[in-house]
Amino acid sequence: MAACRVTCLSGCDRDPGAPPQAVDLAIAAQLWNTPEKQWSQVELQQLLEGERLYRKGCAGCHLSSGEGQLTLGAPALRNSAVAKGPAGELARTVLLGRGSMPALRSALQDAGLAAILSCVRNAWGNQQGGLISRADVAAAPAAGN
Repeated sequence: MAACRVTCLSGCDRDPGAPPQAVDLAIAAQLWNTPEKQWSQVELQQLLEGERLYRKGCAGCHLSSGEGQLTLGAPALRNSAVAKGPAGELARTVLLGRGSMPALRSALQDAGLAAILSCVRNAWGNQQGGLISRADVAAAPAAGN
């Protein structure tokens, strides 16, 4: 199952610009559902949007496999303690930046950031079983101050 998710995130099997609604949700369910978690169609759409945005904006440093590039200061997200940790801390890292990672607060709206973070928290062995909402993203910087 993890190999399917990595393939899906690599973007090799479809147009990365295609909207999530154009993707067959039955295939998405095969890629994302596990015996422990069966995602709804709305949740699958958020995960698919997150993986599309991840490929567009994050994979250049963190790679489509989530393995990261330490020479760029981009740590692995695969089986990552940060990705598996408190959602607010992951959101603050993305929103405010850390180390060589720039702050992305102004790069995407809260819904897009929530989709990316949800994808990261549920791909590559992270399987946190839940999604991050726009409200979670909006509250994250305030919680860190």
